[in-house]
Amino acid sequence: MANETMAGSDAKGDCRVAATPARALSVEVETEGPELFERGIREVVEETLSQLGKVKGAVSVVDQGALNYVLAARVETAVRAAFPDLSPLAPRVERQKAERDAPRRSRLYAPGNSPRLLVGIELHGADCVLLDLEDSVPPAEKAAARVLVKHLLAAIDFPAEVWVRINPLDLGGRDDLPEVLRGRPHGVALPKAESEGDVATLSRELATLEKSLDIPVGTTLVMPILETAQGILHAEEIAGVDARVAVLAFGAEDFTRDVGARRTPESLLFARSMLVAAAKAAGVQASDTVYADVEDEKGLAAEATLARNLGFDGKGAIHPAQIGPLHEIFSPSEKELEEARKVVAAAEDAQRRGIGAIAIGGKMIDRPVLERARRALYLADRLARSDSR
Repeated sequence: MANETMAGSDAKGDCRVAATPARALSVEVETEGPELFERGIREVVEETLSQLGKVKGAVSVVDQGALNYVLAARVETAVRAAFPDLSPLAPRVERQKAERDAPRRSRLYAPGNSPRLLVGIELHGADCVLLDLEDSVPPAEKAAARVLVKHLLAAIDFPAEVWVRINPLDLGGRDDLPEVLRGRPHGVALPKAESEGDVATLSRELATLEKSLDIPVGTTLVMPILETAQGILHAEEIAGVDARVAVLAFGAEDFTRDVGARRTPESLLFARSMLVAAAKAAGVQASDTVYADVEDEKGLAAEATLARNLGFDGKGAIHPAQIGPLHEIFSPSEKELEEARKVVAAAEDAQRRGIGAIAIGGKMIDRPVLERARRALYLADRLARSDSR
């Protein structure tokens, strides 16, 4: 039909929804085991249509085992395409505000257009789940992906942080924001950030949307991702331009493409060092780039160890199997904690005795060492509290 609009796919865990304007509303459902599933599917479809408003059209669903939030997202996408005047659904979402200094040893990317890969994404133990609307989503699927991500955010009680990587503002990001913010993510990752103006503009957009959606202004955090030479050279301004910025992230693949380098530890050293210095000067975290070879555990460990030695607080992950190694590397070891306790105890003893100099075994301890020790103990305490929840 000429006016028919479609959403979804025939992939397992998804559904295909078609909507066509008509004189009256009708709903058709096709599913395996209709005696078991048709009633539940129909209830989700009809509830979604009711929330959208008075829809006069024929809606058909071919189900392939989609979860309820996938069904709702596909129905909303197809129907809004058929009736452009309809407003986006705004599900009621209660989510605790994220803390700027929360541990982010791992940020696990998940493509926002794939119901199959999104199932259980909250269960892998990542410190930060990052639902992606940018590189992993083909242009033709971006509109449907942002609706699917919104419904996922509304349906899942994430045990840790959940962020959304939008598209660059001028390349679809302004369309992403009003949709996904209705799902109340903890933060928004901005790819290809190249100037303080990029982040300042995003912050203004977020403030306007937060007001309109009754979200406390300023609570949506921002993660600029530096992926170009210009972004790296402006890292200091980007890190410090806005209080929403909680972490700077590095994107090595686009950076090496931009500067014409091969990806080696040597070619990335300058960019990594610049990013870490800028982040720490601004009092925010630094998160290293992803490691693309999921099978290469030794390579992941080596690169993560290098990143931690440079001052990074965490690293991106593209597969759940990478989370465990990252958490081990970016967590204080027992040896580090033991040494940190000794340093802090020596400092407290010196303070009680009114002695300015701090020494352990005849070795002088300066303030940066003391601050690093306190940070290690603080991180260990935060991680212990997170694990107990």
